[in-house]
Amino acid sequence: MLLAPAGCMYVKRIPDKVEARRIESPVLGTPTEVAVGAANRRLTVAWREMPGATSYTIAVRPKNELVPTWREYTATSSPYTIENVWAMSGMAYEVRVAAVRADGQSEWSAPVSITAPALQAAPADAIHIDPSSSMGEFITVNLSRQRPFANRSPWHWFLCSADGLDCKVLPRRQPSWRYFVGPAMQGKYLSVQVDYDKEGVSYSAMAGLGVVDAARTLTTHSHLYDLQSSWVWLRWDHARGGAIAPLGNDLLVATPHGRLALVRPTGEAAYLDGNVPMNKAELLAHPDKDNLHLNFFRVADILLKRHSTGRYELFAAHHYFTGACMRFRLSATTLRQQGADVSVSPEWRTILDAEPCVRITSGQAGGRMLMDGPDHLLVVIGDHRQGEYAQDPASHLGKLVRVEIETGRAETLAFGLRNPQGLTRDATGHLWETEHGPQGGDELNVLEPGGNYGWPQVSYGVEYGSRVNVPRAEAVGRHDGFIKPVFAWVLSIGISSILVNDERLFPLWRDDLLIGSLSGTQGSGYALFRVRRDGTDVQYVERIEVGSRIRDLAQMPDSRLALLVDGGRVHFLSRSERCADETRWDRSVYAIDCEDHTAATTPDTVGAVPATIGGD
Repeated sequence: MLLAPAGCMYVKRIPDKVEARRIESPVLGTPTEVAVGAANRRLTVAWREMPGATSYTIAVRPKNELVPTWREYTATSSPYTIENVWAMSGMAYEVRVAAVRADGQSEWSAPVSITAPALQAAPADAIHIDPSSSMGEFITVNLSRQRPFANRSPWHWFLCSADGLDCKVLPRRQPSWRYFVGPAMQGKYLSVQVDYDKEGVSYSAMAGLGVVDAARTLTTHSHLYDLQSSWVWLRWDHARGGAIAPLGNDLLVATPHGRLALVRPTGEAAYLDGNVPMNKAELLAHPDKDNLHLNFFRVADILLKRHSTGRYELFAAHHYFTGACMRFRLSATTLRQQGADVSVSPEWRTILDAEPCVRITSGQAGGRMLMDGPDHLLVVIGDHRQGEYAQDPASHLGKLVRVEIETGRAETLAFGLRNPQGLTRDATGHLWETEHGPQGGDELNVLEPGGNYGWPQVSYGVEYGSRVNVPRAEAVGRHDGFIKPVFAWVLSIGISSILVNDERLFPLWRDDLLIGSLSGTQGSGYALFRVRRDGTDVQYVERIEVGSRIRDLAQMPDSRLALLVDGGRVHFLSRSERCADETRWDRSVYAIDCEDHTAATTPDTVGAVPATIGGD
């Protein structure tokens, strides 16, 4: 979706006020009086305390909300103040109070209505909105570079009718500076409001993002190219994981929990018969299932090996529940393609069961695969939150492992890996790996046979929630005594998949590494990172805004980039059209000729229509 240019509007300052209403309601048999006051960032509720009451329940409901919902708070005495959530300038609320007896019985007062006072108009540059800078399913709103928002309240998002009137508050289910923009919002008006204090004065800023367009593509900018994205939505809610692999001009998708789907060049998508064997049903019946985060039990990667026309071997790196513990497993089956028909054999065979079997609450699976000649697979396996195995030669965990496909014979090639998310090989044979550090210290490595990369003895990261180094490190914030990363991200970007650009569609990115990210702090994640290198030396790293958690990357036969996004979206990234003066620019590497404005940047599917198919 594209958004119309943003506009801003502000409200005038009026004196703070308190609205009170006497409520004649039999609470514990005694009339009570409820008063509600609203000021910037807080709502205060006062009432006459009742004899015999053991506690009080305060319920608040924003009248402007899309689906008005009561939120309840418990107090022991009057007054009670609700901080940082409710009192947005100009918003209306209903409040009611109940006194609770020792036996748990209570009776509510009638609702009291109040409108929070309007505040000083904010400066014109208080909120900066650039819809073109956001791709994917999020629209991002940034504070002014002057950062005047000391002690600011949370953002509130409003969905309005197309004329900008009749606005309702949207639930803030995403981080406060971004909001999900789905198909249901097309044709609606989206705006955002924030209240803040500066030098003792309270301000309110409200900015309109415009009407959400029904356009099927999104654009963003990079240093050398303008980029365009179309997308397909397969819908698997909040599950994390999964993988993609090109299948001719189609794209094969594995969901986190093992379903297989196909995305066509037209943007059509459909699930296939057959699942990756994971034994999920038995896992969900296990007594300890409530202690399991299902995001830790998932498909980590898929890989296709072509044997003949229309016949492929499909490999999957995934978890398998044994009934007592969780295996990291490599499995294989046959995939056949005849014209538009694709079938997957239900007969899977196990190639490798990683040792040891781990507890069902373990994460950090890693699992990315790569062919190594016609008869072997390379796979990077995570430590599954048991770092001691990364240095144990008897374990496959925390290692780069070479597996003979026919026999399953496994050889450990490299040690000391934590949570490897990406694996690729460049034209000169260098093996590149991306790896999650703990808090900070995401790594880009060149893996060498026999190499030890140090986990858990060393890391540039620190323990989560603290400022101390990993437990076994002797030197805080250093990587001494082991092979160092080629590059590390501190703060973390939630590093994920990696590939080497093949340059046909993006020739100015020739041989650059493209790396996905899942998360990050201070806006560093939710992006595609382009790494310019000379051999194994990194010259610079460019962050390209995507606005989504990129789980996997692949390059299609026409050289478009396919991005698997957590939640079940696949984005296809290509070059945007840009008018070129061929006396100044080389059209083949940079721009599109204006005289041939209908020329497509890629052979097909640049404008693929977003599609959805049933949930996983």
